[in-house]
Amino acid sequence: MNEYLIVGHGLAGAVLAHQLLERGQKVVVIEGNFTHSASGVSVGLVNPLIGPKLNPPEKIQECLAANQSFYHHCEQAWGKSFYKPISFHRIFKSKKQQFIWSIKQSDSIAGLYTGKFLSSEDWEKKGLYAPHGTGLTKSSYQLDVSSFLQKSREKLQSVDAWESGSFSDQTGCKKMRVIFCEGFRVIENPLFKYLPFAPARGEVLRIHTELKDSLSNGAWHLPYHREEAFVGSTWDHQNLMCGPTEIGKSEIFQNCNYYDLSRQPLLDHFSGVRSGTKDRNPIMGSHPKLPNRYLFNGFGSRGTSTIPYYSRKMVDFLINQKTIPEAVNLSRFK
Repeated sequence: MNEYLIVGHGLAGAVLAHQLLERGQKVVVIEGNFTHSASGVSVGLVNPLIGPKLNPPEKIQECLAANQSFYHHCEQAWGKSFYKPISFHRIFKSKKQQFIWSIKQSDSIAGLYTGKFLSSEDWEKKGLYAPHGTGLTKSSYQLDVSSFLQKSREKLQSVDAWESGSFSDQTGCKKMRVIFCEGFRVIENPLFKYLPFAPARGEVLRIHTELKDSLSNGAWHLPYHREEAFVGSTWDHQNLMCGPTEIGKSEIFQNCNYYDLSRQPLLDHFSGVRSGTKDRNPIMGSHPKLPNRYLFNGFGSRGTSTIPYYSRKMVDFLINQKTIPEAVNLSRFK
């Protein structure tokens, strides 16, 4: 049996650890509790239609199926619910986007996720500004990332698979199979910093509100607990570790122009750094010269949607030597 040391207990490291454990592998997760992590501020949105063109992402059907299977299994085993379907309404920013939605409804894949159209009049009753109406995005979900990571930690501690502290590649670790799931801090990792990562800081607000609808016009409003919601987010590739800013808050207020945020009490304001890549695909596989050093990283803002699917691919690679898909394989970078 191989022993795996997973560096980082964000969403990527946690999901990979539990999938390896399920396959009978010996696993230890080491977590340094560094600041500015993406998972620490993630709102857990799973959205099957993305961008202004409302396109379904690559492998979306497989990703949704993998999510449902993995999180349902965890919920049953841990006695805690944290993955739920939501009614997610896309606010159209123009007549053109409304027309794109109507075209997508006849598409073989996108049509699976394009639902009911609601007019501007329907939303005016709730005090929302949506002059071009909205479309209901089917098969949308929200993961309570914080609750999932807390239960994951408890489970790992209960099976002696948890360590707190920073990883150091000392002599005793040389023979271990080490998988780096350290988020954006991979840019400081001497083994993998040559790869084309493109980390981006995002800011999120938590507000007090009576609005119960999940909405997005590119900037989203996601109900959290009773009379609370998350709104966001921003993108900043330069000031990664500066924390929350007044500029970011103003940007969120401006982008969420369908709802008067200025009248809602602000409860919290936080930021984290996404571990994105320049080609927008994750990077996973083994180091070209050190075959027992691995990377599972770069999932960006869509990690909630894609990590369980690609974690299965990583586990099959580690245990059964199955080839990782070229689009996400570390070997695509020479």
